[in-house]
Amino acid sequence: MRSEMSLKASYLAVFDVDGTICDTQGSDGLCFGLAVERVLGRPFAAQEWTTYEEPTGGAILRELLAGDPDAAEKETAVKLEFLSLLERQRGLSPNEFMPLPGATAFVHRLRHNKNWDVAIATGCFDVSAAFKLRCCGLELTSFPHATSSDTPRRQDIIRLAVSRAGHEIADSIYLGDGIWDVKATKAVGIPMVGIGRGIARLSALGIDHAFRDYSDPDSIIGALQTFRS
Repeated sequence: MRSEMSLKASYLAVFDVDGTICDTQGSDGLCFGLAVERVLGRPFAAQEWTTYEEPTGGAILRELLAGDPDAAEKETAVKLEFLSLLERQRGLSPNEFMPLPGATAFVHRLRHNKNWDVAIATGCFDVSAAFKLRCCGLELTSFPHATSSDTPRRQDIIRLAVSRAGHEIADSIYLGDGIWDVKATKAVGIPMVGIGRGIARLSALGIDHAFRDYSDPDSIIGALQTFRS
């Protein structure tokens, strides 16, 4: 993390993790579902993520555990089991734990640009986000960040990451890949650049700047700059 004595950059780029930096696909949902089943004793299909109004790990677990006197202990147990399963799955499907093409270099490029700061805002748990970023050659603790371990709602995660970076929503831009990212950024009032496999879906939802990956970093920088001009 930058020294507190350094000057704050003009703008903040806030990155999602899954599908935006780390090219996670089916394994993440499968591992979460299996962790829920093993700890809570109930099935959780991968597609069940999409049935929740607030599809973050923290929000889903808190809904599943509502009223349970052992909720805190069970939430911790699910998080640790989830992490263990992700670590195992990486050995079986390593391609799903790699960065999108150019992602790591792009994050470093922005971070070393005097005009930009970088933060992480993700619906992952803290331990799973740290693992996935480490797989991509990045350390979560090197950036101001917020996860669903801090607060369950995605829009609050974004606000918290921006605050921890010492910025305001007005000078921040979010980079994400999901429908829930579009909804959250609209609720927060932060502009969004789409990055990831679902760029056609994002474009249909009104995201004007969407990229499959970071193969053309100059164009992404240009898209970010359109919100700051």
